[in-house]
Amino acid sequence: MIDTPDGLVWLTQQEYGWYIAAYLFFSGLAGGAYLTGFAADVLGFVSEDVSTSRSMHSITQWGSVLALGGVGAGMIFLLVFHLGAPIRALLFPILFVNFGSWLVIGTWIIVLFTMAAIIQAFWIFWGEEAAGRSAFPRAITGQLERRFDVPVDTWLVRIATWTHPGPRRRLVLSGLGSALALGMIAYTGLKLGDVSATVPLWDGTLLPFLFLASALSIGLAATIGVTVLFEGLDGMNVTAFSVADDAVILGEIVVLALLLATLASGGPGAVAAFELLTGEYGLAFWGGVITVGLVLPLALSVSLIAVERRVDVHTSDQLYRLVRGIYTLKFGLVVLGGVALRYLIIAAAYNAPLSL
Repeated sequence: MIDTPDGLVWLTQQEYGWYIAAYLFFSGLAGGAYLTGFAADVLGFVSEDVSTSRSMHSITQWGSVLALGGVGAGMIFLLVFHLGAPIRALLFPILFVNFGSWLVIGTWIIVLFTMAAIIQAFWIFWGEEAAGRSAFPRAITGQLERRFDVPVDTWLVRIATWTHPGPRRRLVLSGLGSALALGMIAYTGLKLGDVSATVPLWDGTLLPFLFLASALSIGLAATIGVTVLFEGLDGMNVTAFSVADDAVILGEIVVLALLLATLASGGPGAVAAFELLTGEYGLAFWGGVITVGLVLPLALSVSLIAVERRVDVHTSDQLYRLVRGIYTLKFGLVVLGGVALRYLIIAAAYNAPLSL
């Protein structure tokens, strides 16, 4: 319990712990990575340059890996740590029928998104040419086949080739998966927003937009960052993706500023949440979210653009490695900022006052 200057006694929410913050992060990462992969997929499809198409395909592959990894990790934190009954989750088609609840709606969105992501990854890795380090799922099945003389990879290729709808239709289906990804990102903010009357920090209007902007940013940063780390800069249009991430970060800053202004000018509970967020949790907020997640990435991006306009980074191996490292750092900072934001959204929340 926390006493505030207004004389009210506020009870900090105990229902959601750090594992929910982890779930929020990984589900946002999964949705953002899938959308980034879809964008690269479209760019590769419309490009007439073979090398560009191949590079975009590598980004799409990394987006698929991160989307599946993110949604898998998120389900572990949600079902195992939070609910503690992962087996019962298998009964969701029977138990989750109240479609007026965001919990039920969100569960169906997550399940459908996971199915779409799995099917897309199956076609991308085994139904099409898979090259580069992002193709390690295909490399694993190939290694298993060679080592144990079991035609795992051969059968997967045959099934994927037989079921593959063709590049154009696959892109349409991937677009439907992207809509589900957007729904998965937004629903968490809408679900938390249902109790905004008693938890002022979980503003039902602004929180979904904040989650959406942050998820797009961290998903893009993680996907392109991993691509740069393992594949390099050549042909990846890293600068364009980085600038796109900067635009999303600026949008996130606007939404975050509006949320802070709403809290600071709201009722006693909102003001208490604002003071806790910027005071007691000030190091995590100003240092983690603002500085690490927003300001430093933008500053690094401006520096990188200035360098790339002046010189060709490919003229020097040392300069190439430096720029590659700075891009990786920039994208890594964005992801860390996303972790800090979700931690604070849970940690700095209040429930209704115990006394009036």
